[in-house]
Amino acid sequence: MRILFVHNRYQQAGGEDRAVDLETRLLIEKGHAVKTLFFDNQGITDSLFQKLITLKNAIYNTASAKALKLAILEFRPDIIHVHNLFFVASPAILKEAARQFIPVVATLHNYRLICCNALLLRDNKPCEICIRKKLPLAGIRHACYRGSPVASAMVTLSTALPKFRNNWSKWVDQYIVLTEFSKKKFTSSSLGARPEQLIIKPNFVPDPGIGKSVRDPYFLYVGRISSEKGVQVLVKAFNDLPHIKVRIAGDGPDKASLMSDHPSAANIEFLGDCSHSEILELMKASMALILPSIWYEGLPYVMLEAFSTGTPVIASNLGAMASVIEDGKNGLVFAPGSVKELKSAILRFNENRGNNSVSKENMYALARGTYLKYFHPEIHYQSVIAIYDQSIRKIKNRTP
Repeated sequence: MRILFVHNRYQQAGGEDRAVDLETRLLIEKGHAVKTLFFDNQGITDSLFQKLITLKNAIYNTASAKALKLAILEFRPDIIHVHNLFFVASPAILKEAARQFIPVVATLHNYRLICCNALLLRDNKPCEICIRKKLPLAGIRHACYRGSPVASAMVTLSTALPKFRNNWSKWVDQYIVLTEFSKKKFTSSSLGARPEQLIIKPNFVPDPGIGKSVRDPYFLYVGRISSEKGVQVLVKAFNDLPHIKVRIAGDGPDKASLMSDHPSAANIEFLGDCSHSEILELMKASMALILPSIWYEGLPYVMLEAFSTGTPVIASNLGAMASVIEDGKNGLVFAPGSVKELKSAILRFNENRGNNSVSKENMYALARGTYLKYFHPEIHYQSVIAIYDQSIRKIKNRTP
């Protein structure tokens, strides 16, 4: 099969870039021909003139459509898989693919098509006021994208205008969503996709091998140190549990303030940025990973990697995390933002108290089992090829 990926890279690399890289390598290893058409946001600045140019291009970028047409002529793909359109690629990519009569699959890594900041988050609280509106002016009014009404209008218009002709549904054959939670949000949204167009297929991670049979006495946090990640909740909880250690790997805007607010907490260790191999070794040795996010996480790679090493996850009972974690089995859940409940979960795990008499040792085995069942490369490969095959079979029924 010949597969053309389309991906608009962000100014700061993230999980979507990693998804493209992992999927490309997996498909090539399986003998498929893969080409990636990259677009890049690096040239976008904060000047008003640049924002206006970006607004125009985000709605419909003729140059991007021409680049796709050329890639199709040169590569002759059987299918196009889109990972991100914003902001340089634009919806013009989808329209051009329809003109060329090439089936399109698009992965919805976040909520950009129904929320201009892509997070369903406002004022550090989940927010869903825009998801059912074709032209959600609230996102502009609240300046939800980068605190800028102009930038928020750019995002809102680029996603809203195709909705009035139901083009998102017409231009894309199948949407890949990462969890049942996100499928429910998109099914009841203004996107206009039919339920059968939304297919659940999680991301995957390569198998790093299982962790230590006897774990070291510390919990682990890995990720950005910022308010939406709930790290302040984590630090407050461990500040009240001085006999239990947590190691925090990562950096971010809240790191300095958290360190200055808790200078005497010897049980809280900030490791700074760590390499991927260092993070895997930390996971393999840790008792459990903690994800205290207060927003609807997509499907954090760090959670998948924890499961791959047989490490249980203690997470907010929210969004994708709640749909993957079975409380007391492959991890524990607690109320988002609740220091009290997080402390209780940490103590419950530390004292080897799971649900239904599941021991801590069995929780490690169940965490690894979750990875093997849902997030292993072979599971992913079988799922994505089935999605491609289905889209290709349906092409004769597609109206350009």
